Amino acid sequence: MLLRKFYKVNLFMAMIVLLLSNSFLILFLFNVSEVHAQEEYTYYGYVPAKMWRFNLTDQNNLTSGYYSVPTSVASAGLVAVVAIKNNTHVWVYSLVNGSLISETIIDSMQKHYTVFENGTAFKVVTDQLACVYLLNYGSVPASNATSGPFPDTFYQDINGAYVGKEFVILGLGNDYSIGYVILALENAEVTVTREDGERTTYSLDANTRKELMWQPFKIYKVKSSGYIMIQSGRPVDRWANARTFYVPSTEGGFVGTTFYSWANSDWDWTESYGFRVSATKDTKITVWSLETKEPIITKNVQEGIGFGFKPQAPAIFVQSDQPITLSYFHNGSIFSAVGNEGIYGAYGSGVGYFGVKPNQDTPFYLPIDSFVEAYIYASEDTEIMLDGNDWFIEADSYFLLTTPGTHIISSNKNIIVETVNWPNTPEYQGLIYNGVQIPCVQTVDVVTHVTLTSLGGFPIIYVIIGAAVAIVGAIMTFLFMRSRRSSKHL
Repeated sequence: MLLRKFYKVNLFMAMIVLLLSNSFLILFLFNVSEVHAQEEYTYYGYVPAKMWRFNLTDQNNLTSGYYSVPTSVASAGLVAVVAIKNNTHVWVYSLVNGSLISETIIDSMQKHYTVFENGTAFKVVTDQLACVYLLNYGSVPASNATSGPFPDTFYQDINGAYVGKEFVILGLGNDYSIGYVILALENAEVTVTREDGERTTYSLDANTRKELMWQPFKIYKVKSSGYIMIQSGRPVDRWANARTFYVPSTEGGFVGTTFYSWANSDWDWTESYGFRVSATKDTKITVWSLETKEPIITKNVQEGIGFGFKPQAPAIFVQSDQPITLSYFHNGSIFSAVGNEGIYGAYGSGVGYFGVKPNQDTPFYLPIDSFVEAYIYASEDTEIMLDGNDWFIEADSYFLLTTPGTHIISSNKNIIVETVNWPNTPEYQGLIYNGVQIPCVQTVDVVTHVTLTSLGGFPIIYVIIGAAVAIVGAIMTFLFMRSRRSSKHL
């Protein structure tokens, strides 16, 4: 009898050890992006229709009337495709009538441009993964172009993940302003190679950043020994106008518990803009400064309520104990205390993208003092649930949501969502955006496994493993003691 019980206890302990060992194997053998073999990659977008801006004549007087800002008016948007691999076949379609607009084959670090009129929905198809942009640039750029809009976006790596070790990116902005940042999740030796062969190397510690100036319309290849993220379009200080972007999770996709982002230390505290957490469960979040390596905000966030914050830090790390989404936007109110020519001079707008994985509740928020449009794209026949209601989206089409506020979406297939927002005052106000990288539908569910180092210098994953080992050890000790006690009664 004692022998049988001893065998049972040891068999149970062996199973626990085996499971834990398998967990270690899974963790350390698959510390790369999980990528699907794919013959076709699809990207969707919509060029905003109302590309203009009106300002108050006297920004301290709401009755002074509005005037059109001539430099804000645009009639078209630019779709740019950058090849990651040689012999990449590119097709660009209009979704208005399904017609093929352009077709080409380009090699690695080459680009292809297509111009679409305002109000046009489009689709890009490639036979190899590429980097695709929607830009507020109304024509094909000249070969000697000296400026372009800084996209407000994060970039996908060569596998379609937002955390990676190799990226191919189109430089934009200008050659006299910092517009890009590399966020190091691990210790990394990073080499940046411009299309003409000019090369620069940087050494980065985990939880540090490198801010960069890149020449507009030049292609850059970034290779790193450790995992990094790349972002462009620094969140603005009190003097500028906020543009929308969504922060991808380090775990893959846009729902997760750990996030990195460029930020800002100089805020207009009366203006309605900043970062926002959305959650489907009550959760606690902590915001860390990557500059001081200290926590600067801790908050309990209620399910369905969300939390907006303005971190005083040049870059941040956000951690939660339940899955969340993290975004940055302007709520639309024209009121501000500083940073403009009057107290009614605030303006914020933008175009942003996020992906939705199959069977994953994804919370998001559309600004309440704004006109909003959310285009939900599907590359195949797809069923979605939006705010508790079921909808069907046919392949190569979209569902349009125009209701501000908090929403929850889930889907049975990969989908991407493009959001457009601009102030609802005055009622004929228009939109200004810079640009954004368009995520590939087929790589929305790519997963990344990276060993994050906590701001205290101890790897986060080791803390989790240590806790698991302690729990298993306690169980084994308990079972062993129990077996000894049981043997005394035999």
